[in-house]
Amino acid sequence: MANNSAKLWIQQSLNDTAIQRAQQAIRSTGRALPCSVVAVQGALVTVKFEVDSAPWTLPQITIPKAESQWVRMPTQVGDLGVTIPGDVSLAGVSGMGSGIANMGRRGNLATLVFLPLSNKNSPPIDQDAAQIEGPNGAIIRTSSGSASLTVNDDGITMSFGGKTVLLNGSGLTIDGVLFDTHTHLYAPGTGTPTETGGPQS
Repeated sequence: MANNSAKLWIQQSLNDTAIQRAQQAIRSTGRALPCSVVAVQGALVTVKFEVDSAPWTLPQITIPKAESQWVRMPTQVGDLGVTIPGDVSLAGVSGMGSGIANMGRRGNLATLVFLPLSNKNSPPIDQDAAQIEGPNGAIIRTSSGSASLTVNDDGITMSFGGKTVLLNGSGLTIDGVLFDTHTHLYAPGTGTPTETGGPQS
């Protein structure tokens, strides 16, 4: 039996038009694609897509990272992840543009954010413990910066109340004075300076 839609050229034309518009709609949306970081600029990353897109060449793009201003990741060149598309422009909230987004569809790749992915070659130290690490260690601080804790290869530094405490291989240092060999102003009951290996009661 002959294909009726082939006989009716109007119906066939409408069918082709519908397919073309569907394909255009798909192309106009962002894609969730595997990618890797090629450059880091503050809160933004430039990524290349780890996908065979032949015969097209997907450009490298600069996009925001999927993270909060309160928890920052030490993203490095070579980190692997995936692009996550928004339904509308994210420029106003990412700082890459201004204004409030409208419901207009943006061009492909224009609404993406970078989301890092775990990799089987970098398992956690302890499956049941939170793990925070980075090439330069980690920083925990209040928004004002009046209290902070820094962990790096030089040791652990705590700052609060105008004091700075450093714990490293040399021992415990308070405001630059090594605790184990510090000098007390007076020895109890003598009125004369003395050095001690520990605190005096």
